Amino acid sequence: MNFGEEFSARFGDKYQFLELKEVEANKKNGVCIVTFLYPSTLKELSTEEKNEIILWLKENLKLEKLTLKVKFMRAFVEEKLIRKTIHEFFENRYKLVNTYLADRDISVKITEIDVVVEIEVSTRLNKYFEEHKIVNELAKHLKDNFLVDFLVTVKENAEFVDDVDIENVEIKARYNVPKRYKVEIVKNVVGKDIIPSPEYINFVKSPKKSVIIAGFIKKIERREFVMKKGKKAGQPRTYFTMQIADGKGKMDCVYFSSKSNVAVMDALEEYMYILLQGDVKLNNLGKLSMIVQKIALANQVEQEEETKTNIQTAEPVVKVEKLTALEQDNMFGQHVRYSQKIMSKPIVVFDFETTGLSPETDQIIEIGAVKVVSGNIVEKFSSFVRPTIKLPRDITELTGITQDMVEDAPPADLVIRDFYNFTRGCVLSGYNIIRFDMLFLKREGDNIGLEFDNDVIDTYNEALVSRLHVTNYKLGSVAKYLGISLEGAHRAWNDAYATAQVLLKLNEVKK
Repeated sequence: MNFGEEFSARFGDKYQFLELKEVEANKKNGVCIVTFLYPSTLKELSTEEKNEIILWLKENLKLEKLTLKVKFMRAFVEEKLIRKTIHEFFENRYKLVNTYLADRDISVKITEIDVVVEIEVSTRLNKYFEEHKIVNELAKHLKDNFLVDFLVTVKENAEFVDDVDIENVEIKARYNVPKRYKVEIVKNVVGKDIIPSPEYINFVKSPKKSVIIAGFIKKIERREFVMKKGKKAGQPRTYFTMQIADGKGKMDCVYFSSKSNVAVMDALEEYMYILLQGDVKLNNLGKLSMIVQKIALANQVEQEEETKTNIQTAEPVVKVEKLTALEQDNMFGQHVRYSQKIMSKPIVVFDFETTGLSPETDQIIEIGAVKVVSGNIVEKFSSFVRPTIKLPRDITELTGITQDMVEDAPPADLVIRDFYNFTRGCVLSGYNIIRFDMLFLKREGDNIGLEFDNDVIDTYNEALVSRLHVTNYKLGSVAKYLGISLEGAHRAWNDAYATAQVLLKLNEVKK
């Protein structure tokens, strides 16, 4: 059905102030939720008016087995809500842009006829807004949410530098990262293949997926409820509530048990030490709790303070490959001279492939790097990394990396240890690494007590200051402009190798 036309045909202009915000059909829960918005300046709809709309919806939507729920929500035009909606817009659609925008960069002015929003950005971000037509998209999104017209403008501030050339500048950022430790699995109770490296409970500060914790059972209780919806409506379902404590924190956990697992869950008792994996969410009281997916009986392992010395001397899991000088001569021609930036110190150019865009919650699945010495690419470092979660389908489609490829790969702590050794005494470089790859690298380094305090050259910045005649400054576009092949894009080794060539090309000294 054409909802708008049929709604207007039935009610005319009577409810023209209503805006259909969302229709959400959840077959699993047997519910269809229809949400309407109306301006906060209007009086609330009467019960008779609401029932009139609900009755029409029931007659026309033909929901069959779904229960209809209708929400009528006021759209309050308040500066605080508008700012929140703007940040949510960028977080959901242009996540990396949101890392550059502070609240002070957004001006909101509410007038009698519309709302004026001005966003102050750097020159680079201004071009990005223009390329993606973000202003129009944001204005429409805000109008859909607040039912008033929005005038969105972007103001370029040439003094804003969001990706500066920070060669010889030390990055001092610190992150609240999971502190992991080792346990020994005795027996799998529910599921299997839990990585025996839990994080301390007090480091779990917000909802996230596939969290691994361990601790003593402080209390455990078996409960039942009767399922009200779906194919199993009316049938009883067993679940277990637990509280787990690891000496640094405690967490409430819930496990919804299959019939086959009830007996093994009944065997769990207070003071047993267990390992759990599941998704951490906010419960109805707004408190973090884990929805458990896997459980194993475990033993504590005496923790030894790991020093940088024994980390560096441990047996490596990644083999560094030597590259021949002949390849370099063929690629660039002989007797090419480079700037002092290239010649003064070895440079490691690297790239990560990850499970997503969040440096706080997503994981590295591949590291690719090359070492540049005196203008020659002399060594290659490449390895898959085994994540603690299954690869998202969109990441496999983007990178070509499958679950099988990472299944038997070494874990992040071992690969990062080897990468630390590979980068000692070198400058770190990559393409747009300041806001992405470096955040992942520092988090993983902090996690095992290693500080990546190298100087950094962002090749993206090198391209920007070179003022190339390109439509955008993506790696593929810059490489193509410079005559450099980028085969196998979105694979760490290929991107790192191409980035190294771009860095060298941009720093050639004219004869």
